[in-house]
Amino acid sequence: MLHTLTKNIKFTIIAAAFIFIGCSSSINIKNYVDKNSQFELTINTRETATQLAQSAQSKIAVDSEKYSKLMNWLDKNENGWHTTPASFANDILVTQNSFRLLYNKGGEGVVIGLGDKQYSKSIKKGELDFLSE
Repeated sequence: MLHTLTKNIKFTIIAAAFIFIGCSSSINIKNYVDKNSQFELTINTRETATQLAQSAQSKIAVDSEKYSKLMNWLDKNENGWHTTPASFANDILVTQNSFRLLYNKGGEGVVIGLGDKQYSKSIKKGELDFLSE
């Protein structure tokens, strides 16, 4: 009987893990963004010959086309987010207060941090490449 109980507990834990992993969330990301403040943009590159990493910082101004595109993207991408404990090395980092977006140019995924929580989502390849232009 103890063996059956142990198997049932293991099954319940595994089933709960799959349900948790499979669930996606809707997030009103714009609740975490100040629509009157600029974003900080960091673009990380590697020099081909030396493989040394370089970072370039700039601002995304509120009245810029890039700002409008990013806000439009955030509006259209409130669904399909999955909690994730891990970040990844990124080419592009966009921050503002407790909001952060991590992306690799030409990538098919994005990570967004909102305060102490982090979410990931699959996207179309290169969908956020406009950030590095």
